Amino acid sequence: MIPVLIFLPILAAAFVGMLDDPRAEAAKRTALGVALFTLLMSLWAYATYPIPFGGFIGELKFDWLPLVGSRFHVGFDGLSLPFAALTPLLTAVSVLASWRKTDKGFFALMLLLQGALVGVFAALDLVVFFLFFEAVLVPMYFMIALWGYEERRYAAVKFLLYSLVGSVFMLAAIVATAYLAAPALGRVSFDYLELVSATGYLANLPAASWLFWGFALAFLIKLPAVPLHTWLPHAHTQAPTAGSIFLAGLLLKMGGYGLIRFNLALFPGELERFANLLALVALISIVYGAYVTLAQSDLKRLIANSSVNHMGYVLLGIASMTAIGIHGAVYQMVAHGVITGLMFLMVGLLADRTHTREIAAMQGVYSAAPKLGAVLWLALLGGLGLPGLAGFLGEFQSLWGGFLAEVTRPYVWIAVFGIVILAGAMLWTIQRVLLGRSDSNLDDLSPVEVAAAAPLVFLAVLLGLVPAALTPWIDAGIQPLLTMVQEVFK
Repeated sequence: MIPVLIFLPILAAAFVGMLDDPRAEAAKRTALGVALFTLLMSLWAYATYPIPFGGFIGELKFDWLPLVGSRFHVGFDGLSLPFAALTPLLTAVSVLASWRKTDKGFFALMLLLQGALVGVFAALDLVVFFLFFEAVLVPMYFMIALWGYEERRYAAVKFLLYSLVGSVFMLAAIVATAYLAAPALGRVSFDYLELVSATGYLANLPAASWLFWGFALAFLIKLPAVPLHTWLPHAHTQAPTAGSIFLAGLLLKMGGYGLIRFNLALFPGELERFANLLALVALISIVYGAYVTLAQSDLKRLIANSSVNHMGYVLLGIASMTAIGIHGAVYQMVAHGVITGLMFLMVGLLADRTHTREIAAMQGVYSAAPKLGAVLWLALLGGLGLPGLAGFLGEFQSLWGGFLAEVTRPYVWIAVFGIVILAGAMLWTIQRVLLGRSDSNLDDLSPVEVAAAAPLVFLAVLLGLVPAALTPWIDAGIQPLLTMVQEVFK
């Protein structure tokens, strides 16, 4: 199943690219069909995952670069499955949101992104992970550079340069980790599970801190954490709607996922050593992200900066190294993918109708387009962490985990102000954009646009009211990691 989830979208992208399809009618139907088919497959894997087992399922392993010790090794566990299911869902949403586009290349890039992203979350070999991690950059770069707004090329280049800088450090760390762990394993291996078995050996290496930061820098850029975040507002603001959905919903999650999967699992001692610094970065991201959100006049840029705040909670939960903190970090990432994806979807549709992203030029959207206004209203409330919607539980658990850990507890008290500030920014946005009377007539959501928004609205409410739809899978993914970490510290 996993190779199908990875390579079917990639093959479909090649097929779409070769179509004689000037209006992209076949391209968009192919992209939607592949996204829905792979969504059903991933949901089946999610629903049938043996939660008490708590290991990897669907593993596929074979030699493909034996000279360097790398094998093509993929598999899913409770940590990766939620993101593997979210990826085709957001692809389908993005296709529906872009239904009026007539460029087949645009839909081919979405399929490439989907396959590469699933590869990132499924990879259990560090070389395979790195290749998929880099493969994500190519379609996203072209999506922004070719179909973005007026400053699209600057935003695309900045996104690419930041990502490549982080990737250089991560590649060096990957190679060094594999070769330095060779005495413990008896051979050079890039296999994640084999390297995890050598965590105790890696912890005693003089270069452990350098290896830790080689991985961490790449993931903190992708998260993004202040001060490595400056690519994000430009990329989000200039990207087309589908690009913003992919960026917010999935690409940022590569950062948090990588910190848990690799930094926590391979270098838990270094994570504990630098927990204070990471918590400080998280606090700055939370408060700074909230303040900058409050100051924005561009609606897309406002939502982009709110992501800096939200990802700060993810980093704080990870830095706490507590079960509930890391659980909250994963829950927050999934919830953020749903809610912020919904916000960018609605803002993109609104910008297409008003031909502006300036908040000052918008008013009374709810009265002019009730369905669009109602969904945007719900998304903005989810963005401020309203109880009953998905965003609340992740933030609460991350803060609670931070409070339980002595090293991160002082930062939690200040981080609470970030919640208040962001709530004010979102409520003020609701007042300026949705309330009042509109001077223009706006087309309300079409049936296709309703179909795009409906699953995200459903998940925003479901994950806010029924956490059991997600928490057992997260627990099954992080508990084995934490058990292993405890063995290292004994």
